[in-house]
Amino acid sequence: MIHEMPSPFAEGEDLEPEVFPELNTISAAFFYQYLPIPTAPLSPPEYVYVPIASNKKGLKLQGMLATWNSAWEAGPLRHNLFDTSELPGALRHVQRHPECDFQFVPLEGDTRYPGYAPLYHLLPLATLRRFDLPALKRTTWPSFHDWRLRRGRELPWDFESRFGAAFAHHVWPLLNPGVPAWSLSNREPIRLLAHNLDFWVPYIDLVARERRSTDERCRPEDEEQTARLQRLQAQAPAEYRVHRPLMGGWVWMGEEEAWEATGRLVDVADQHGGLRGLIEAVRRHRIEDDFSDRWSWAKEDFERKVYRKRSRIKTVFVELGDTIPVIGPESEVHEDLLWEDFLALLDRKGRRIVVCLRSGATRATDIAKELGYANHSPVSKALARIRQKALRYLSE
Repeated sequence: MIHEMPSPFAEGEDLEPEVFPELNTISAAFFYQYLPIPTAPLSPPEYVYVPIASNKKGLKLQGMLATWNSAWEAGPLRHNLFDTSELPGALRHVQRHPECDFQFVPLEGDTRYPGYAPLYHLLPLATLRRFDLPALKRTTWPSFHDWRLRRGRELPWDFESRFGAAFAHHVWPLLNPGVPAWSLSNREPIRLLAHNLDFWVPYIDLVARERRSTDERCRPEDEEQTARLQRLQAQAPAEYRVHRPLMGGWVWMGEEEAWEATGRLVDVADQHGGLRGLIEAVRRHRIEDDFSDRWSWAKEDFERKVYRKRSRIKTVFVELGDTIPVIGPESEVHEDLLWEDFLALLDRKGRRIVVCLRSGATRATDIAKELGYANHSPVSKALARIRQKALRYLSE
């Protein structure tokens, strides 16, 4: 008898924004009566992708991985619950790292969708349609199985790249508000980070754990189980507590909850990966190549700060003590050409000094104070280098 696989696509009422997208979880009570739960906050897990064969051996392996993944609350303490010697040889290296919190991702198809599934099920239907991606039924976190989704059949051939672009579009307003992604080049660091699904996966795992950790726990099934639980709790060391597993349920359901989870994803990535500090560092050190060829207010502001395009101050030689004069153009037409070409020869420090000169500062001490230096020595040395570059440039 041939059994047809159920369709992986969401249809009808499952596509309503109150329901779609959604992600659910299964209780570990199907596998464990009690779980040790570390008292210290969990760190992002390390993902291990495991190919699953379509045979009895593969089915057994999938069951073992489901048993491991369901005990996510235990974190690295799962090593004490699970006989890792039963794992295939290629996975037994986890025995050498008992301090690590591994998450196994079973792969039956030819994509990494099972690992990316929590991120995929953050995207609203409109975003999926915009990038021509399928609306898939809810899946289970942590990963127990996949739908055997394959490229060119259920998923597009370029699934990872297309999904990366869709996720970047979804999360972008939280990373760089007010600056449209199209205004920046494809190689701009924040855009690359937004597209990097592997960067986000461990943090969405922490978000899912956080959202589930406040849910109700399974109650003891009888008095014997209650008494044993109390004994285990009394004997537990300070490093962990013992509880009944959490009940199964939804990690999120609908666009509103998925967007809340997305916002929390950015917060967790900042908490554990310094995301906002990284973004701020990129913003402060932008270069012209970070912007696309299209005009935008962001690009206009950048050019105004670097080249002072709106400045109409005529610049002439200015003597600064033992330093050199700095030459400026005689006309507005030549101003743009000369200054843009000359500034391109200077490093960031040199450009800042020249901008101070053009803004009216006439003494090295004043420029040093403006730029935050303790004395005028660094400015004087920099002006000497600028002088040599200016002489070479103007003599060409």
